[in-house]
Amino acid sequence: MPNFSVSTDSFVVRPVREDEVVPVKRMGKGPDLSYMSLPDGPRQLNARMAVGGAVAAVVSQVSGGVNEYSLTVWLKKWLASNDAKIKQAMLSKGHSAFALQVNYAVGNSFGNQMFMSRDIYLLGTAPSAKEIGSILTPELMFGPKIDDVPNYATKFKYAYLVGERA
Repeated sequence: MPNFSVSTDSFVVRPVREDEVVPVKRMGKGPDLSYMSLPDGPRQLNARMAVGGAVAAVVSQVSGGVNEYSLTVWLKKWLASNDAKIKQAMLSKGHSAFALQVNYAVGNSFGNQMFMSRDIYLLGTAPSAKEIGSILTPELMFGPKIDDVPNYATKFKYAYLVGERA
């Protein structure tokens, strides 16, 4: 996951912690989902490049890191351009924390992961970061999402962030 722990002159934003949201209710024993944690298959070229040549692997990792950092820059610019809107939303309710949803896509391009920005939403404000669970409900975070499926290589990802005044 990209580094979404950023700070601007006005705000400090970080990913939401597990202890800040309401836990998901479990339904008991279900199907075995361990197959989802298996290593990537032969279509992932980064592993083969690392084995085949260290120089190619380093170049791949550096370019992927630079591309991943572009999402951090995008988040900082979004915070700077929406600074007044966020401050107004917090001031109107007397709150000191806010929640953001960052939508981005991850695709494969010649063996490198490409991170593509999609959109950022201000979900709401809360009296403090400890009470952000009133906005980031399990239905919102883990419920169904309606997305287009562009192709089999691109995956849509969501990150939920908590922001506070700096």
